[in-house]
Amino acid sequence: MRTRLLCIALLAFGRWTCVADAAPNDNASLGINLGGVTYWSSEIVFVDLFKHSQTFKSQAPGKGYAQGGPLDLTQDGCVRSLAAGGQFADSIVLSRPALGYPEGIYTCLYDGKGKIAFAYGVETTDEQPGRIRIRVKTSQNLLTLRLTETDPSDPVRNIRVILPGFERTYEQQPFHPDFLKRWERFSTLRFMDFQRTNNSRQTDWTDRATPAFQTQGDDAGVALEYLIQLSNTLGADPWFCMPHLASDDYVRSFARMVKAQLDPGLKVYIEYSNECWNGIFAQARYCRDKGEELGLSDNEYQAQLRYYSKRSVEIFRLWEEVFGGADRLVRVLAAQSANPWTSEQVMDFEDAYERADALGIAPYFGNALGDPKKQDGVAQMTVDEVLDRCAEYIAKGNETIARQVELARQRGLRLVAYEGGQHLVGYGGAENNEKLTELFHAANRHPRMKQLYLDYLAGWKQSGGTLMAVFSSMGTYSKWGSWGLLEYHGQPPAEAPKYQAVLEFLHANARWW
Repeated sequence: MRTRLLCIALLAFGRWTCVADAAPNDNASLGINLGGVTYWSSEIVFVDLFKHSQTFKSQAPGKGYAQGGPLDLTQDGCVRSLAAGGQFADSIVLSRPALGYPEGIYTCLYDGKGKIAFAYGVETTDEQPGRIRIRVKTSQNLLTLRLTETDPSDPVRNIRVILPGFERTYEQQPFHPDFLKRWERFSTLRFMDFQRTNNSRQTDWTDRATPAFQTQGDDAGVALEYLIQLSNTLGADPWFCMPHLASDDYVRSFARMVKAQLDPGLKVYIEYSNECWNGIFAQARYCRDKGEELGLSDNEYQAQLRYYSKRSVEIFRLWEEVFGGADRLVRVLAAQSANPWTSEQVMDFEDAYERADALGIAPYFGNALGDPKKQDGVAQMTVDEVLDRCAEYIAKGNETIARQVELARQRGLRLVAYEGGQHLVGYGGAENNEKLTELFHAANRHPRMKQLYLDYLAGWKQSGGTLMAVFSSMGTYSKWGSWGLLEYHGQPPAEAPKYQAVLEFLHANARWW
């Protein structure tokens, strides 16, 4: 049973006590893919919004955006000095505050000597060295921090922009309480987007993000320390994706930190990168090139899958060495849901299945409706017609899931979903069809989508699937998809049929495997 510590104030005695209590995700059957941390996120992850911010951009009077010349930066991305001639640096802290961000007085704290201002008419209510108070209104389009002076001998650093009400607690509890509450019922947190896994360039351990970085919203993603702290806070198993270029030393160092800091009662899901079967990603092309280089097959795609399998097993072994075995590990080999042949290739190459625990797929539904060849016809559909078609895809998809379950079972593995949910989005040019995009958005918001998700999750269970990490937590809808269970921080659940469905499923379906 999962437990968490509840700390209760005993006012009569002037002290605190902590007692063990069953966690809300005890025996939960679903995980969640958390959306990335960026300045344009509609989800508030950190109460210090500067952790969401854009990396500093160089500006100068009369120059174009980010055309102020090279910036002198510290290793952590802070500005060490500014060039003569009026150079300054700015960073977008958040865009579109109307997306659930609270109005009120925000507190900016910083170390060092220099001058910080907030652009575009943001009102400063109080200012003293190291501390600025500003009034933020949701009517603003951007909240942008501007650094106009910094002392090279004591540069401005450790900038924080704290949401109202959290100045005293942000260091001990960096995560927004609504964020924690929203996902506390999920058993597993897949950190693929938090880690910026797709197209990652991280190779050496020194490439990783650290808590000291100017932002956690850069290409390096969120620091591992925060991923571990979040998992511990929620009592949720972490699902880590190892960068495709990561060296053995990187993997070992990563595993060592996890072993040292993660609650020993939690399992660790391990996956090599993300969708190395999918040629749209750099990691897939890397696997293709490495597979061909090593002569793993005369068939280019088979060589790609075989290299993915080979490197996955190498990474699993490194984790096993650090953890002293595989008891706490869930080693995932991932393949294409619609193509069981890819699962066979990944599991069988050099008997990789013997060093794994699970086969992972992403059994989305509705993909075919985004086909550019069908876009004109689909765009003429009603919302109900789109949802009717989705119901058909769900029923058909259950047959493929059952086939994938059988392939996994034959090799002693269980089937998990590294991602899952609706996939109503145009591609191959169809994403620019505005009528199609509006139709897909309306379908995602329609009350019938709740029942579709319940049917979809029930089919996954009945077909023999185990853990599903739903994709994804929160995000605004765009032509690139409607992935979020919720669209923005503070959205009423009554307006979010997908979120309603997964919570209802969690309540009715404890872990069945």
